[in-house]
Amino acid sequence: EHPLRYWRMATAAAMKEVEARLAANPALIARVKAVFEWQITGGGVYTMDLKNGKGSIKEGKCEGKPDCTVIVAEQDFIAMLKGETTSQKLFMKGKLKVKGGMQHAMKLGELMKAQKPTSKL
Repeated sequence: EHPLRYWRMATAAAMKEVEARLAANPALIARVKAVFEWQITGGGVYTMDLKNGKGSIKEGKCEGKPDCTVIVAEQDFIAMLKGETTSQKLFMKGKLKVKGGMQHAMKLGELMKAQKPTSKL
């Protein structure tokens, strides 16, 4: 089995976790008000809409221009979700890059710690 296939599965599971956190904390969408494009090295590209409706996550590039593009390795993205590190720490180490609105990127911490994990990643 090709390792890239495993990585994509891990990222997909992680995005399901984020969806569960959003569903459990709808007020977060009102606070964040941004569309993120996640470019996850080894895990694919996802659009996270935290601006419209109840929020949504879909695989693929953002239609139109995202408010913020986040580039991060898959293992670091999953570590953020597990609470093992923060987006700020990864950014300071050069392991998380941000294009676009830095004010939106600063809200990532709120998203990642919105709730304890609902599943085991």
